[in-house]
Amino acid sequence: MNSSNSSAPTTPAPGPEEAARPFILVPLYIYPTADSWSPLISAATRHPNQTFYVVVNPANGPGPTPLPDGNYTAALAALSALANAKLLGYVHCSYGQRPAPEIIADIGIYRSWVPSIPISGIFFDESPSDEEHVDYMTNLYGAARSIFSADATAAMEPASSSTSASTSNFITVNNHGIFPHSAGYFDAADYLVPFENRADEWAGEYVQVNLARLDEGARRKSVVIAHSVQGWDDYVKILDEVVEKWGFGGHFLTGVENYDGWCGGWEGYVKLCAGAGKDCEGAR
Repeated sequence: MNSSNSSAPTTPAPGPEEAARPFILVPLYIYPTADSWSPLISAATRHPNQTFYVVVNPANGPGPTPLPDGNYTAALAALSALANAKLLGYVHCSYGQRPAPEIIADIGIYRSWVPSIPISGIFFDESPSDEEHVDYMTNLYGAARSIFSADATAAMEPASSSTSASTSNFITVNNHGIFPHSAGYFDAADYLVPFENRADEWAGEYVQVNLARLDEGARRKSVVIAHSVQGWDDYVKILDEVVEKWGFGGHFLTGVENYDGWCGGWEGYVKLCAGAGKDCEGAR
């Protein structure tokens, strides 16, 4: 993990619609059996005013076939039927080493799922963080937006300043896992993840120094993913800092390390996010 940013990004703050309650970003790396997605579907159903962006990842990406298997398609249909559950297609960038055409091909497969399975954006995992790869990532964002635009005729072109109606709600989320070294990443992506780590690393000097370097616009574009949360007090403390102190746009907290199950604190965490208060049922 790198120790510092090269500069503090200056990023336009989102408009009023974007400044609503922060979303929950769920890395849904769980195969859909009969009830394995039930905790998410139940939470989204009980809290219709809480937005969930859900990263779907059938096979380290969409897989080689036009659609995932029947279990996946049925579960995705059930999840996407909820207005507050938005699906993001997972692609990996191998920290800038994966050829862009391979990534664009994966994005094209996700586009082919529409309209049967609506996709609201792309989650770029293993994103590079150095200055040399800003153009690499910016072009991928543009390709994704072009692929999901009405005519999808210019997949390799960077995004223009105008956005078609079909992509007005389409987002890109860039998972660096650390604070990137160039403001260009904040300028180009809709959201990015500058922290994906154990929850006990959140209070560390590296994180706190780099948080202080972000301006308001960059913070509103930022998302925290903290795993291995140890107890309810930690959920409350981290969420309070992420939302109230720093004003991040989204978050995901879990007691599970590899996102391969639902922890005991899931229901309490969602209730807290949705405004139920700090005394709701928490992690045990």
